[in-house]
Amino acid sequence: MVASGRGAELGIFVKGHRALESVRAVDTVVLDKTGTLTEGRMRVAALACVAGTDELGLLRFAGAVERASEHAIARAVTEHAEQLAGPLPR
Repeated sequence: MVASGRGAELGIFVKGHRALESVRAVDTVVLDKTGTLTEGRMRVAALACVAGTDELGLLRFAGAVERASEHAIARAVTEHAEQLAGPLPR
């Protein structure tokens, strides 16, 4: 449980204890042709609103609501809202 918790803090998620136990036998890791690893950090790429909607206002409220969540998508929405709309309402 400690390893799973620590892994989750670092963004590593293991599905089930069997997967974690089988990792100890790994002696080789193969990467794709570029040899790169991604950080896996979510971000907002675009915002689409219904016609007549104040996009900045919607973003401010969405960011304010999502600020209380620890979910990766919620964090991405909050960060995007703060960048574009500034300080968010409570």
